[in-house]
Amino acid sequence: MEQITNGITKRLLDLWPEITVYSEQIEQGFIEPAFFVRQIDSSQQRGVNRRYIRSAMYDIHFFPDRQGTELKRECERVCDDLYEKMEYIKWDGTTYRGTGMRAEIVDDVLHFFLSFKVHLMRLKVAGPTMQHLEQEEYVRND
Repeated sequence: MEQITNGITKRLLDLWPEITVYSEQIEQGFIEPAFFVRQIDSSQQRGVNRRYIRSAMYDIHFFPDRQGTELKRECERVCDDLYEKMEYIKWDGTTYRGTGMRAEIVDDVLHFFLSFKVHLMRLKVAGPTMQHLEQEEYVRND
């Protein structure tokens, strides 16, 4: 799921190059406006044979510029852009589709939630092979 986190971070930097994006942890005294990307939940379900479906939910925090007076409006504008622009995330030639998007503003900080489902296939484990086989043939006369 690190690829998705990297893809989200890259997408945010492409959309807002002037805003700092944090993905590990928020540093003390960080500069606003800023984004913080955090994976908050993940799960895995087994499919058929070697197939699995891995799901992850992300919370994108947006901290508006505290110098501005319209913090809620700025959060709402960013929220609208996130709904439009975060549906598809590309990373290393793979496109991931975000689903289950929702948002809330708490204490003048936007929390934008979205989920991703990734289909995986485990490698086939090679079992022991037969060392030597001798085969005999004969015709049956009934």
